[in-house]
Amino acid sequence: MKNRKKFVVIGIIAILAVAIGITVYQTEKQKAAERAAEAKRIEEEEKAREAAQKAAEEFRAQANAYMEEGKYSEAQEAIEKAVAQTPEDEGLAAEAETLNQKAEEMKGYNATMEAAIEAIEADDAKSLDELQDSEEGKALEAMAEQEGSYIYFPEGEGNGKGIGFYTFEDCGQWYYGDYVDGKREGEGIWYYTSSHTEDGSLYKEVYDGQWKNDAPNGKGRQLIVLGDKVDTDKKFKVKNGLFWGTYKIKDTLEDGTKVTGTYKLKKGKYVTISDEELENNNFMVPEEPHLAIAFLYDAKGDVKSCTMIYAEDATKGVKHFY
Repeated sequence: MKNRKKFVVIGIIAILAVAIGITVYQTEKQKAAERAAEAKRIEEEEKAREAAQKAAEEFRAQANAYMEEGKYSEAQEAIEKAVAQTPEDEGLAAEAETLNQKAEEMKGYNATMEAAIEAIEADDAKSLDELQDSEEGKALEAMAEQEGSYIYFPEGEGNGKGIGFYTFEDCGQWYYGDYVDGKREGEGIWYYTSSHTEDGSLYKEVYDGQWKNDAPNGKGRQLIVLGDKVDTDKKFKVKNGLFWGTYKIKDTLEDGTKVTGTYKLKKGKYVTISDEELENNNFMVPEEPHLAIAFLYDAKGDVKSCTMIYAEDATKGVKHFY
């Protein structure tokens, strides 16, 4: 009897040992499975993080490329996608903020350029002058002064029709027309207007014609208007911004006398009338730089009057237009 009890106790112990072994095994197996699952989760998270970082970098590069191309809205969309990929990246968030500020600034400049296109196409000097004096116009001028000019292509390309704002020491001037590789080439309008005159009258000076090598070359029309008075409205031949060729004079003097004549221009200067001829005809030669004096003749060929044409530099025709 005692032996039977002994065997029963041993059996129970054996059963308990097996049960404990099975439990330990299952527990270790479960832990191993959990460790494997955790390792896989970490691996997948790392892959997802790497994929997100790669996507963010691609969107970031795309945004910078759009900025270079002048596609500012597209750049903002791309950088927003980049930030969405890695929202925890503080450096990228700061870069996105800077890009957005620059994009908004450039879109403002381009809106000003679009307004200038409308004014020039309508030959609305008053609107263009008001645009120049506006806060937006002054902001554009301050930006353009850094490089000397700012060129905007409505279609976002470096060739074709565009508008440029060019800054000089005391003024800003516009060009609207054809560009080739960023240079003025083809047909274009050079436009300058200002109401900052002695009497507040609106001054307008325009060259509308052919361009080559980033300068007026070929045939073009020069128009100069102060207030309601047209000072010049004439077609010229131009070489590198300087007038040349032979032209006819047809005018009427204040006393009603009809006068005609011809004059010749070379490198922007009148070459048919010398300072010596002026003095011999009792005309005073200006001490300041002057382009020339064109004589007006009556039907008999007698000198009846003259037209004084001043220029900032004696060698300039429309050369100051570029």
